[in-house]
Amino acid sequence: MKLKKLVAVIALSAAAMSAQAVVINNGGEANLNEIINGTLLVTGNAVNALGDTATNDASTNGYFRSSEGDSSATFLIEITGNAATQSFGIFNGNDYVQLFAGSDSGAFETSGGYTGTVVDASNRARVGFELSGAGVDVFVDNVLATTFSSDTFGFYLGGGGAPVIYSDATKNVGGAERMVSIQGQGQYLNLGSELDFGCTAMATGNCTLWEDDDYIVAFEDGGDFDFNDLMVYVEDITPVPEPGTLALLGLGLAGLGASRRRQKA
Repeated sequence: MKLKKLVAVIALSAAAMSAQAVVINNGGEANLNEIINGTLLVTGNAVNALGDTATNDASTNGYFRSSEGDSSATFLIEITGNAATQSFGIFNGNDYVQLFAGSDSGAFETSGGYTGTVVDASNRARVGFELSGAGVDVFVDNVLATTFSSDTFGFYLGGGGAPVIYSDATKNVGGAERMVSIQGQGQYLNLGSELDFGCTAMATGNCTLWEDDDYIVAFEDGGDFDFNDLMVYVEDITPVPEPGTLALLGLGLAGLGASRRRQKA
């Protein structure tokens, strides 16, 4: 019983360090709830993506892997003055692959500047992963882009292509959390007329099913922390513990093993 409790404490401590809570603000532009529930959601439960991520439906987990070998990313919207130069992609350690460039635009835009309603205006990228020796080949739209050291990846915002802001807070200036993700719960979404033409509440077969391995990832590139600066819908991924968490858990269990050996001796 004591052993089980100690292992549980180690695991909980690692989890606490892997993803710190952040408050998602309701800024002066369209907020996450308005964009997701008011524009994307067709049928199903509304999400609560405002306030503290410790209690709402958003998560600050920074790392994922593909749940089915291939994943798709659909560019939804940018509400930022950096839209013309901002890029989006995935990273593994110091390696990265750009999925969308600054010249790309999302399926939706805001009318009347940043404060207008969100309207249907899409860019989509398919990412595949394939074991290759000691690494994992990464394909973007069936073209080999690079080789990662593992199948775990995070997301980034870039300037001029290279990563600047990461889903892993430890890589950001001041350790700030700058990406949140919202998991699907079986709702139906309209990701824009180019992808989901004819999608309505009465014709959900034309809509996108937001499953539990599909996430809306949302970035913050400034200081208002409303996390609407860039939003992407990513299909077929599952969260994984951050590398530092795994190391902490391993050290804790190793220490536990050493302690038990000393007791037996």
